[in-house]
Amino acid sequence: MSAVGTPTVTLSPGFSRARKLSRVMAVVFSIGFWMMLLASVACLSIPFTPWLVPHGPVSVGFQGITVSLNGHSTGQLLWVLVAMEILILPLVFLMHHTRRVFGNFAKGEIFALPVIGHIRHAGLWLIVSFVANIVSQTVLGATGLMPAGQAQGSTWPLVIGVVTYIAAYVMEEARRIAADHAEIV
Repeated sequence: MSAVGTPTVTLSPGFSRARKLSRVMAVVFSIGFWMMLLASVACLSIPFTPWLVPHGPVSVGFQGITVSLNGHSTGQLLWVLVAMEILILPLVFLMHHTRRVFGNFAKGEIFALPVIGHIRHAGLWLIVSFVANIVSQTVLGATGLMPAGQAQGSTWPLVIGVVTYIAAYVMEEARRIAADHAEIV
């Protein structure tokens, strides 16, 4: 048994390919994490666009939602900022937990409690991103900043999030069964 109560397992030689691919995926999701974090910080400039770009059309868009920033008051631009942050922040957390999952896989940690926790959190943030898309579009629609009929979305984040969340519980139960079995033997 390891210090965190996870049975010590010997990984098959075939797992080395999965470790290499996990390293690549950890890098991909790390890049995604930093890009989402940068997008979140960049959104903070939305209320200042009339002064930053005094002439010409300016708009902001994310996940199929596009909003013009021209001719709006500072208050309206703050609503756009809120709506965009509602869309982006769940993805920042999703990318963080996903990169941690693959980072742990690259180290050969599979049924460890931290890995299972990150998988559970990734599923949770996928579900939150589905709800965040609805909330963001509702905010923009209620404030009149998004044209009617532009709302769009997909149920895939919800479906994949629920499946991922359940899979984490299955992994945790498999870990518990393996630990119980190791104590018997």
